[in-house]
Parts: sequence; C-alpha cells; structure tokens
Amino acid sequence: MGILGKTMYERIEKFNKAALRLDFSQLPTGLYHGKMGLCVYFYELADLISEEKYRFIAEKLFDDIVTQIAETVKIDPPEGLTGICMAVNFLINSGYINGNPNHVLKDFDNKILKSLLFLYIPEFNPDIDRLQKVLGSLSYLTVRLQNTRLTKNERDIMKGVIIEIINKFESLNIDKFTEPAHFSITEYFISHYLQLLQRIYRLDFYNYKIEKIIDGFSFRLLSLYPMYQANRLSLSSLMQELNTLLGGITGWDRHIELLQQNIDVSWIINDFRNKDMSFERGLCGFYFLLRKIGLNRKYQDQFIHKIEISDNWNHYLELDNDYIHTFSLYSGAPGVILTYLHLLNRGNALSFFDSVIGQYC
Repeated sequence: MGILGKTMYERIEKFNKAALRLDFSQLPTGLYHGKMGLCVYFYELADLISEEKYRFIAEKLFDDIVTQIAETVKIDPPEGLTGICMAVNFLINSGYINGNPNHVLKDFDNKILKSLLFLYIPEFNPDIDRLQKVLGSLSYLTVRLQNTRLTKNERDIMKGVIIEIINKFESLNIDKFTEPAHFSITEYFISHYLQLLQRIYRLDFYNYKIEKIIDGFSFRLLSLYPMYQANRLSLSSLMQELNTLLGGITGWDRHIELLQQNIDVSWIINDFRNKDMSFERGLCGFYFLLRKIGLNRKYQDQFIHKIEISDNWNHYLELDNDYIHTFSLYSGAPGVILTYLHLLNRGNALSFFDSVIGQYC
C-alpha cells in the first residue's frame, strides 16, 4: 500500500488525457454529472500529484461555470445551484480559489431561497425524487448557517425557509422508509432525512419540533430492517448519531444493535463484484460510508485490490463511452480515482466528499 503501480498510473493518465479532450462547452454545469464535478476532480488531482496542468484545466472549467451559473434554473444538489454552491464553498475553504463565501454566494443563496419559497413550497408533492432534491437543498442551507459571518437577517431567512419546508414535508402522507433496490450513498431517503434532522438539531433553533418529528416516526423506524447489509449499516450509524445527540431515544439502542448484527463487511465488498466501483452506487460509495463511521482501515487492502482488478477500467478507457458513466464525479472514474489515491495515502483525496457528501449521508 502507498505505491501507485505502473498499470494504475497508466490507467489514470489515459483517463485524464481522454477527459482533457472533452468539449467542455457541451457539458452540463452540475456537480454530480457535470463540469462542477470535473472541476473539483482536477483541483484535487493537481494538489495530490503536483501537476500544474490539471490546475490549469480546473481553472478553465471554473471560469466556464462562472459564466453559465446565472442561467442555472434548477437548485437541487445533483444538477443545480445548491450542488454548485456547495462545491464553490469547498473550493474557497480549501484555498483552491480566492474569495469570501458570503460575498461570492450571496446572490445565489437568494435565488435558492426564492426558488424554495415560491416554487417548491407551493407545488409541494409527495414525489420521493423531488423531495430528495428539496432535502438536499436544505442540507446546503444548514452548511451556510454554520458560517458565523452571515447577518442576523440572512440567518433568520434561512432558518425560516427550513422550518417552513420541514413543516410542509411532515404534513405530507408519504412513505419515508422505502429502501432503494440497490446500495446508494445518496438515495436512501430515510438515511438522508435523519442526517438532515441531525444537522438542523445541531444548529439549535428548531429542537423541540425535531424531537417531536422523531418521536412521531420512531415506532415505524423501529420496525425497519433493510434488505441490503450496506443500507443497514448506513441506517444504524445515523440512528446511533441521533440517539447520542438526543441523549437516548426509547428502544433505539436495542434496534441499532439488531441492525448491526450479522453485518459482514468483507462479504459486502466482494458482493460489488468487479463491475460497480462508482461513488454514487458502488464500491467507492461504500468505502466512504465505512470511513465516515470509522470502520475503513481494516479493509484498505481489500478495497485497493477490488479497484485494481475491476472490469470498470475497460469501460472507463473506451473513448466512445457516454459521459455520465465515464467522466462524471459521482458515476464515473473521477470519484473512483480520488478514492484510490486516498487508499494509497496520497493526502486526503476524499476531502471534498467529506465536506460535501458528508452533509447528505
């Protein structure tokens, strides 16, 4: 461990050369599958392997995004403003670009808040995919509220929008507990919701209501037993965090213990086989989950081996592949490469995922 072998070096170099031949003007701007994700990838890569050419590409991508961001209508994290703004906040805080987040993001924050108030709330409906996007936008607001330099008025408006949407959400008759038909770091709704409630609770402005919400669905949660071991691990870890934060919730200790029984991490890793490595739904997303709950070190070599032998590399290096499953940060090679470099101890190659995706899962 710690040595980038010739084969993997050549794969990464070949992928990067293919990425540099992309017509960036034709790419969407979003974070998950667009230019913002590639921008983050090249900034991180330039820092990790000290290659100035990648920083130049990252800067070019960022300049393109700046010229197009005002035209962005969507606000959801995968394709819209909240994902882009979350990434910009990360790039500023990491020193990749210069600026004051409050100045840079001010106009976009206002656009996001107006969209939530005048578009999403009036048209609120029980479609789970749409609600996932709304929850992701609220996660962005909780990140902005951590900035102590926001004015009182700015903070009050953001808090008011969060309260309004959570109340609206709780008034809907929806199934919060349906498990996706696969492992996903971002698509398991109840895990996403528990994480958001925890983040709001830590901000200490809506705690009584949060406690009532949790008390209201606790009985249903205690009957939940996800089919997929990885989803069970995700749910139990978030329940553990909330249980500790709230000082103990009746019945949760026993259910957390039940969820964590018979979880075989090595089996889960092998169950991904040699194909699905992606961060969004695959091996690298599962590695992030293990890292988040402190269980990753024991399995480092196993993850490295799985990535190195994966059949996905044949797909990534075919030059006529579709963009999303090849070049996007979440579904393609960039997220895999950053995970691999992290496993080789090349700095904190997952700092972006810690800072951004850690807010959602």
